[in-house]
Amino acid sequence: MTSSDARPAPAAPRRRWLIALPFAALVLLGIGWSFFWQWGAGRADAEIDAWIAREATEGRNWACASREFGGFPFRFELICNAPTVTFTGPEPWTARMTRAHAVAQVWNPQHIIAEFEGPSVLTQGTTGREITASWSLLQVSGVGRDGRAERVSISAKDYSLAEGGTTVFSARHAELHVRHHPGEAAGTLDIALGFTGASGMALSATPRTAGVAAAQAAAQAAKSVDGEMQASVTQVPPFRSMPAAERLALWQQAGGRVQLQLARITGGGGALSASGELGLDAQRRPDGRIDLAVVKAQPLFAAMAAAGLLPDFLANLAPAMMMAGMPTTVDGQKASSFPFVFRNGQVVLGVLPLGKIGPLY
Repeated sequence: MTSSDARPAPAAPRRRWLIALPFAALVLLGIGWSFFWQWGAGRADAEIDAWIAREATEGRNWACASREFGGFPFRFELICNAPTVTFTGPEPWTARMTRAHAVAQVWNPQHIIAEFEGPSVLTQGTTGREITASWSLLQVSGVGRDGRAERVSISAKDYSLAEGGTTVFSARHAELHVRHHPGEAAGTLDIALGFTGASGMALSATPRTAGVAAAQAAAQAAKSVDGEMQASVTQVPPFRSMPAAERLALWQQAGGRVQLQLARITGGGGALSASGELGLDAQRRPDGRIDLAVVKAQPLFAAMAAAGLLPDFLANLAPAMMMAGMPTTVDGQKASSFPFVFRNGQVVLGVLPLGKIGPLY
């Protein structure tokens, strides 16, 4: 046999299926995911309808001028155009907004993040009273289970609240966080809020001294009044629509208390902090104790007055007011403390009776 008679061995058959199999798997996976997303979207849409129905039984009627659902392939998105919510009852209120856009990831549908376009107008049904809230960015994050919110966070940028053309409160940034206290009864809520660059409605036109006016002008220009609060509220009544007096009565009858871990306002280099616990007695009067501490009262009050959060005359009376406090220190700085005790309709500062206080409702 000569070399010219040698022939190469036949090539192994090309296994095209090795190339086609991954492609086919991807196609099948895509089709399966599409069906899964459609099923999840339908279920989410049904859950929204069920939630709206449950809310209506609690006196809160939600509606959208139009509703769109999307977000395929990895999100569920709900767009509600011209959303409204009406709080029923003897004094009905209706809140209106421009648009709401809510998003949840497919793998975590219990966590919803939403953005709202303002302004929001809150209208009192019987009197026509209107309160307008505006913002440049408003985001809400909520985590729920079995149709019940476990925790909610609200964050607003350039927030303002106005009535009758007058700005009542504004802040560069404001946050509110509410959650059910872990391990506690369903009626215990933890609340935290904070704001920066706050200003409010001027409460007085009393002439200002040159020194106070200068401090106020500087504080207003810097918008340096900030605040924060952390508290727990026990025995919170169900979140159904009801008058404020009825809600307070249910809270008092259940023995509800406000446990104030920290409340703090800073501005002008000064600070006011508070802690304590308050409730209502059987006669609907405040019952408990609040401890206040003030550092550098005059610049703090001047900054608050400049921002419209305090009447001018109180800023001018700061030195005299501080004489009623007891000397202490806060973070190494000299301060004045004011232990207020509320018992049996009496208000006492330390051992000094200040007067009587009546029912709150």
